[in-house]
Amino acid sequence: MDWPLILKHVLEQQPCVLVTLNLILGSVPRESGSRMVVTATQVHGSIGGGNLEYSAIQQARQLLADSDRARQSHGPWGLGPALNQCCGGAVTLHFEVLPQGSPDWLDHLNTAVQEDAPAVLASAIDRDPPVHVVLRAVPAASISIPAEVSHACAALLASQEGPWTVQSSGQAQDHIVVVERAGDTWWLEAVRSRRVPLVLFGAGHVGREVARLLERLPFDVTWIDSREGTLPFKTAGDIPDHTPGKRHMVYTADPAAEAILASPASVFVVMTHSHQLDEDICCEILTRGDFCWLGLIGSETKRRRFVQRLNKRGVRPDLLDRLSCPIGLVGIHGKQPATIALSLVAQLMLEKPWMKENN
Repeated sequence: MDWPLILKHVLEQQPCVLVTLNLILGSVPRESGSRMVVTATQVHGSIGGGNLEYSAIQQARQLLADSDRARQSHGPWGLGPALNQCCGGAVTLHFEVLPQGSPDWLDHLNTAVQEDAPAVLASAIDRDPPVHVVLRAVPAASISIPAEVSHACAALLASQEGPWTVQSSGQAQDHIVVVERAGDTWWLEAVRSRRVPLVLFGAGHVGREVARLLERLPFDVTWIDSREGTLPFKTAGDIPDHTPGKRHMVYTADPAAEAILASPASVFVVMTHSHQLDEDICCEILTRGDFCWLGLIGSETKRRRFVQRLNKRGVRPDLLDRLSCPIGLVGIHGKQPATIALSLVAQLMLEKPWMKENN
């Protein structure tokens, strides 16, 4: 859910077109809810590339050239011979022209995203001017939303209870619900970012490569190091590639204490400069027991030594069995920092431990 902040930054400077993709059927290059923010000279985000994206950018810029008056349009796009694409699916593309400035609904949406609280973005895609409502609870009487839409919003809000919602298919709920009512089409979308909380200990060569890969993946990263000056800080002024809160950087003299403060069901990755510090951090994580996954950089020998020492410190054998070390996919070889990081992140994306019922 990165696009609201990017859209806000763009609108502070100039008008733009927000392009939204919603799946109709078949194979398509991006999931429903994928968006691009298109200006006269720049594009932020992607709806999947190829001729579909190229044609959508051209249409968005033509809309901007015609007028920056607030308006919207939508229609089906087939990914076949007409676009010289062979996906075979079909999508609806929605184009919304937004004048310069920050509309109230966008401010409310950014607040909801930053707080990561259950909310729904309801958009009437047939109306002129466009209508958006951000709902944090059952709609108040003062909000003019049809009863069918209100009920669907309530169901979406209820589905977001708890830190994670996983469908029976094993996929996070990340789609647009379409509600038709009296000639109006409403698109309803869960607002919560649904990122996996991940705590990364260590900002050395490997840690930096891991953080770089995680930044554009569905993780809410807390990155911790005890050495002053090791954590990189982005320069201000650029349009961010991620929402606030997606990567927190914490410098502390006591990293192990941060393991106690982390959210339940977090993914933990431990790769500090010190084996003793690694052990202390792992001890805190294993002792609390409510972690989703714990990975420790090192060899089989390091794991055996850690298991022996942590057992003497009172960590239960069943919890020690959940210590993943070495980390990474077996088939990816190499000791270069980038290779180790790639192997680890590929392991997380392949195994998806946060979607396992026992976690």
